[in-house]
Amino acid sequence: MNNRQAVERRHEIKVGLAILIGLGILVFAILYVGEHQGILQERYKLRVLMSRVNGLQPGAPVRLAGVDVGSVVNVDFSEDIADQKIEVILEINLRVQSRIRQDSEAHIGTLGLLGDKFVGISMGSLDKPVLGNGELLKSADPIDVEKLIAEGVLVFDVIRQTTMTINEISKKINEGRGTLGLLVNDPRMYLDIEKLLQLTESLTKKIDQGQGTLAKLFQDTTLYGNINSLLTTTTVLADSFSKGKGTMGRLIQDPQLFEQMSESLVRINALVKKLEGGEGTLGKALNDQALYMDASQAVAELDSLLKDVRRNPQRYLKVEIF
Repeated sequence: MNNRQAVERRHEIKVGLAILIGLGILVFAILYVGEHQGILQERYKLRVLMSRVNGLQPGAPVRLAGVDVGSVVNVDFSEDIADQKIEVILEINLRVQSRIRQDSEAHIGTLGLLGDKFVGISMGSLDKPVLGNGELLKSADPIDVEKLIAEGVLVFDVIRQTTMTINEISKKINEGRGTLGLLVNDPRMYLDIEKLLQLTESLTKKIDQGQGTLAKLFQDTTLYGNINSLLTTTTVLADSFSKGKGTMGRLIQDPQLFEQMSESLVRINALVKKLEGGEGTLGKALNDQALYMDASQAVAELDSLLKDVRRNPQRYLKVEIF
């Protein structure tokens, strides 16, 4: 073997070693990444039904309580057209299956500012059954960002209109227009308020000095005593009524007396009706117009006779002596 062949041989050996080292590094990287990303781990599938997915794509990560545990493998419409749902298929590492229970819930979140989506899952309760392969996982629909933005625009428009209205009101106040503008800008209002304060201060001083009726109401102990006595008397009367003392107390407490009064009122009412109907002598006297006229005429004649007797007694009193 000459020198040239030896050099070529050594070159081939070096190339072979480089290729073997590269393959070793590649296998190690695959195994390392697969171990940490769960690619080589055993997995199972779960289904999720949502009304909207907000741009969720296959390959998006799946996180259990914030920890990556799988990925989205398919996003498509549900086979049931009437359901109006989108079916999302998740592949999750089998080692966390015991943590995802029947009450766990899936939701769609956003990664950072770029807007990439992921599926988050909450841990379930230990007293709930574990979800098996292919079973349905409960879900919460994501926030409709477009609707939220539209509502935000409406809110901003309302705020803008409110600000304009406030600016118009402030302008009117500064110009002295309207009642509030006059209150703020009219110096006479300040003087009137000052006079009112002075009057209030004067009245307060008079009350403190015991001047006037209002001061007596505040400072006269006799008035307090009279009020206290009145309240005491009222309390005693109320106590007497409650115990059935006196006529009023009996009226309140004695049901028999109440019934007797009720019967008397009924009889009086019946008597009044008879009188109004002209029944009986008294009823006829009250309702017969001719009798009333005769009685009036008789009274008038009697009155005339009495007057004539007073004026001419000798006409009616004659004494004869035999």
